[in-house]
Amino acid sequence: MILLLVLLFVLIALPFISSSKTSTGKLQAIATIQQRKELTKNDLIFDLTQELNATVILKIQFIGFESSMINLSALEGDLYNTLSHPKNPPLEDVSFAFEFSFATKNKTETLKDYISSIAVNGTNTGYDLDIDLLLDDLNSGNRSNIFIPRDGMSINAELVEDYLYQHFYQEPVNETSYTFFIANFSEFDSADHSLEHWYDTSGIDLDSEQPITWWYSGYGNLSKRAAMGWGGNYRFCYLDVSARSWYLDYVKTAWTALGGDGSELYYKYPDLDNLTQTFDPHMTEGQAKIQQYLSDWINSYIGNIFSKPVSSKVCIYQTVSLQVKVFENLTDNGFALEDITWCINQSKIFNQLQSDLPWINFDVKVEWTKLSDYPDLFDYLQSRIEEDIDGKYIEVWPEVFNYLSNHRSDYFNLETVGFVLPCYFFITNEVDFRYGGISFAGLGGMGWEILLATQNSLFENGQLDQPRRGMSQVMIHELGHSLGLPHPHSGTFGWGSSFVADVMSYFAMEPGYSTFYQDAIGCAQTEANFHYALTEYETALQLYADAGEPQALNDLITQIYDSLTLIPTYYKQMDYNQSATKAFVVREQLQQLFDTLQNTGTSSSKTLTSTSYFGISLAIVLPVFILTKKVLRRRKDVN
Repeated sequence: MILLLVLLFVLIALPFISSSKTSTGKLQAIATIQQRKELTKNDLIFDLTQELNATVILKIQFIGFESSMINLSALEGDLYNTLSHPKNPPLEDVSFAFEFSFATKNKTETLKDYISSIAVNGTNTGYDLDIDLLLDDLNSGNRSNIFIPRDGMSINAELVEDYLYQHFYQEPVNETSYTFFIANFSEFDSADHSLEHWYDTSGIDLDSEQPITWWYSGYGNLSKRAAMGWGGNYRFCYLDVSARSWYLDYVKTAWTALGGDGSELYYKYPDLDNLTQTFDPHMTEGQAKIQQYLSDWINSYIGNIFSKPVSSKVCIYQTVSLQVKVFENLTDNGFALEDITWCINQSKIFNQLQSDLPWINFDVKVEWTKLSDYPDLFDYLQSRIEEDIDGKYIEVWPEVFNYLSNHRSDYFNLETVGFVLPCYFFITNEVDFRYGGISFAGLGGMGWEILLATQNSLFENGQLDQPRRGMSQVMIHELGHSLGLPHPHSGTFGWGSSFVADVMSYFAMEPGYSTFYQDAIGCAQTEANFHYALTEYETALQLYADAGEPQALNDLITQIYDSLTLIPTYYKQMDYNQSATKAFVVREQLQQLFDTLQNTGTSSSKTLTSTSYFGISLAIVLPVFILTKKVLRRRKDVN
């Protein structure tokens, strides 16, 4: 089971490039349109393929650091510069070129002045984690007040992000680039570290429209969350390595089963001051530790965020049908249906998806039913209920999981056009679901999903007048996995990159996908469909020649050619909305061409490459139960 959990959570599969070689067959069809296009067929395919091999330029700017503290060449040598992925679908290699710089003293001081002007500095300005209480809860199953008030400097994370956008950040121009600002503002802290600084984030629940105060595992009363930086609304992140957050303390204590116990130095030294108090930054050993410390942070962001990561199961369909069927058991236990339907909102899910990924045509349907109306399913689940010190639960893996997977066609319309994502959403009065012993609110990444809510997760203490947490954001998170998105943390690259405004993050409270993950989906869909289109285009030209080069098809072939030439242009500009859209268009045009050619009586037939790649690929997300059992992990070679 330990090995299984390790495999479950190491799901990030970074893009790769597959060879796209042209055939040596004699294709003379292109000669018919060469008066308009002075290219041979082989030249066309080769040039277009090469143009998609864009290197990601990562611009790293240090703010508040002495340049003598950092050996840039040695640091660069410790960073991941190439990330690859299996060959299906055909995605590009991700290679990095690094550009380092140091912010000027004037800009640094101006930023510090701005931060001081917006910060709340004083008593009970934030929260800290009582690790001893947390450990007691792990052993007892109790829920204590583990988040305790602390004094210090609370800084609005979003305001700092906006300031950096206006005064530091430069948008990429005709290049693929991201920016990473790494700050050192140790002077904000007191010498004895009784007073620290941090960057607070907060959120509003998409369904209840109430401030988010919950934390996982039944914990609450947490009105804001302390980050060490932020990012995701633009194509940059910032990280203040001198800031203090309780989050990684929680991860390495409570989420070891999720890969949160790595060898990265930031687990041992949660801010830079802890490190420099142990190792003199002006000595050789101290500089080596700083180099490792920074590279651990940067590599987490490279692997989990800046590489436009997607899994090998990435969906490259243009049409996605999300079918949510709610099996509720609360109306049989004294609740009125109108009191619970707020917890998942069809229109809000659709609007968020269309805003984030406008090139995909989403169809979202939510259907409410009573679980007792399906006696076979009800009885099957009832027979699986167990109980321990944490309450009643159903272990999903493997029997229940396989049962639900095998019966999808009984509850969902799997014949809908496009990629169908069915979702079982169970609402129980008091029964949790667990996967391998870990409770969850959502289980996804398999091409279908499971959601679970109870009266106590939806309402504070089950009280109808105190809505707590809806499930629309969980649904968007799970759908992200089935589209191919990972978490912005992993057992492979670490959890240091968790501080990003993305619904895929356990830390963030966002309803949608960050700019980075929007890029990841758009980029992957562009690359895969573009490479398939090149192969299909070559085949189409052969069919065109076999059909006697009918003149009526010249305009359509020219349109296809024009579409193919535009895709690399949009791609290079990081306009993945346009590049993905154009890639879908060109494959539709190719299908039209194939259909027309086949109707002319040629003996050849062609079916476009399948765009469905989903097998069983699991991701346990939004855990609501803590395991104490540690999972050993080692850093893996990235290949």
